[in-house]
Amino acid sequence: MHRAKYVLLVLAVVGLGLLSAASVSAAGPPIINETQHFADQPDMFTDVNPCDPGQEVEITSRDTGVIHLLVLPDGTAHVTGTIRSTVSIDVLPTDDVPDATGRVVTWFGQNGKIDENGDAFGRGVATFTSTVHVTFADGTRISFHQVGHVLYDENGIVKIEFEKMTTHCG
Repeated sequence: MHRAKYVLLVLAVVGLGLLSAASVSAAGPPIINETQHFADQPDMFTDVNPCDPGQEVEITSRDTGVIHLLVLPDGTAHVTGTIRSTVSIDVLPTDDVPDATGRVVTWFGQNGKIDENGDAFGRGVATFTSTVHVTFADGTRISFHQVGHVLYDENGIVKIEFEKMTTHCG
């Protein structure tokens, strides 16, 4: 649900590393090897209720996690992260009273030749999973699991791509 914000942050850092890597030979130790830990970071965004796609909701989350970035001298990058969130959901229009609360766990990883926008310019792979469990004030529960995977060839062209979401409402 909110992984895009963190992925963009990581990819911006990757981009800086790749720009630096362009002038370095292919051999040698990593030019970037960083791990970022964060705790209780607030986020707010709008989305839709997966069990009622016509119902827009405002989601407020508190995120804790870790992101690791490794960039090699040839521009190959490895990014991985795990984010655990507590969420509060308010159906739009909001009334500042949560209609549901729950938890989210997201994992993502990307390996290969990627640029500052997260686009592949060579062989690479990107994967993410997200699991969400929320309970509404009336006892209704929503659980869903989403997974995505993309495989790029040596020219950065998508060869395999899929995304699937399984939702349980009730």
